[in-house]
Amino acid sequence: MCCSVSAENPDDAPLFPILRGESVGESGEFSGRVFIICEPGDLDREWSSDEIGVLDSRLKEFIHDNPGALDRLFQNVSAVLSEFGEPIGLFSTSAYEREAICVVKVADASHVLENEMHIRVTASENQGDVFFID
Repeated sequence: MCCSVSAENPDDAPLFPILRGESVGESGEFSGRVFIICEPGDLDREWSSDEIGVLDSRLKEFIHDNPGALDRLFQNVSAVLSEFGEPIGLFSTSAYEREAICVVKVADASHVLENEMHIRVTASENQGDVFFID
């Protein structure tokens, strides 16, 4: 009965991540709503305290050329998921400075996730997992 789920208690069901990447910021857990950032103009908005920024791979060059934009994002959110980024570099520096969770190399995040989707991000050591909530 190692991994079975009892019919009486469906809450015992194992939770599997819908996405996985490399954690490069603070360890911890954060639940919130997704906001997918596809173009530079999407960064300049009023952020809610429970939003999680998801960076589409099309922003790779923009972030590289405008590192201040990433730092401003970390000023406004507690967690960022990115389809690109390196374990050591701009993402980790900004995330640690702002005490935020950051997960990079999250393949297809902007395709799997949708705006307003409620998710939980867990980050521990080098691994970051994304779970769907309701």
